[in-house]
Amino acid sequence: MPTTKSSTTGSPVAKAAEEQTASYEAKTDAAARKADLRGRTSTFARDARTFIRKTPRTLASLSDCRNLVRSSGLLGASYIDADESGSREEFLRNMGNCRRQSRQSAHWLALLEGDLEERSEEMREGLLKEAGELERIFGAIIGKTIANARAKRETRQA
Repeated sequence: MPTTKSSTTGSPVAKAAEEQTASYEAKTDAAARKADLRGRTSTFARDARTFIRKTPRTLASLSDCRNLVRSSGLLGASYIDADESGSREEFLRNMGNCRRQSRQSAHWLALLEGDLEERSEEMREGLLKEAGELERIFGAIIGKTIANARAKRETRQA
């Protein structure tokens, strides 16, 4: 039996329902991305601590490891602060902190190369890659937030 189109397919009610569904899916997708990014920052900090436990203890590495623990932990904390911020300015400031902490984590990881076992070197390379990806993600979020604010301001002026 052939299917027929409903008479409500092009109706305003059907369009509104489709828009509402699309809006809900977009909100769900955004929430999933936020949860994913929060998980990535937590995993990064945990993995950094695991890497540090396997790093040889030297005078230089002790200081670098301490700084890596600090910057990797602050990365996640700054993201939580940004996620819960009350204003765009506060959000951008905290996102800037996230980007700075990921850049600093990469710096400390780069300094920790040397007398590492093969497995530890693989972990360091993975952490360096993740730090770079997180830095790019936070940079993109900052750029998009600024662009959206600029577009909103221009729309108001027009």
